[in-house]
Amino acid sequence: MRKTPIFFVMAFLFACLSCGVPEDDKPGTVTSPLIDRTEIPEGDSGDGETRNEYIYLFNIDNRLSPVLRKIPSVDLKVTDLINELTADLLPIERQANLSTTVPIGLSLAGVTQDNDLAIINFNAGGLEVIEGDELAKALAQIVWTLTETGDLDSIIISIEGEIKTWPTPNSGDQQLLRRIQFMSYAPEVTLGITG
Repeated sequence: MRKTPIFFVMAFLFACLSCGVPEDDKPGTVTSPLIDRTEIPEGDSGDGETRNEYIYLFNIDNRLSPVLRKIPSVDLKVTDLINELTADLLPIERQANLSTTVPIGLSLAGVTQDNDLAIINFNAGGLEVIEGDELAKALAQIVWTLTETGDLDSIIISIEGEIKTWPTPNSGDQQLLRRIQFMSYAPEVTLGITG
């Protein structure tokens, strides 16, 4: 039986320990576009139960920007999130130059969820009346918001029960909508150096 000299073992351990992450006296920070929506007055939720969820709005660079909202726990999570997307912006969101392209008249007719797929049925007079980039941006807001927690992966959107094909900037016209199809609107995260 051969014995490994202790010198080689020590050299190996020293090499492993010295291969770590280098120290830096000027660490990087991540600049994120998050806005905390905590200005909702108490009592707005009826029973007082609320939860924090992210929805996506657009910044001035036409990029999705996640906004933390305290929302009432009244309906199904998908229904609550759609209601948040169709609600008016708060003053702090307007001051941050955020906007929405989801139509104010967008009215939810029902939601069916099967594992990581949700079928969202809207009443007529909402999404189908906008077109072009505005429609793609509204779809991006809906898809990114509903898939934020990872509970859902895919969205199908129907109008009055009829499944529609929708434009996506990264995959052409699709019935099954996923985040990857709207990556051209993905939030920007930049690294900054402090110090």
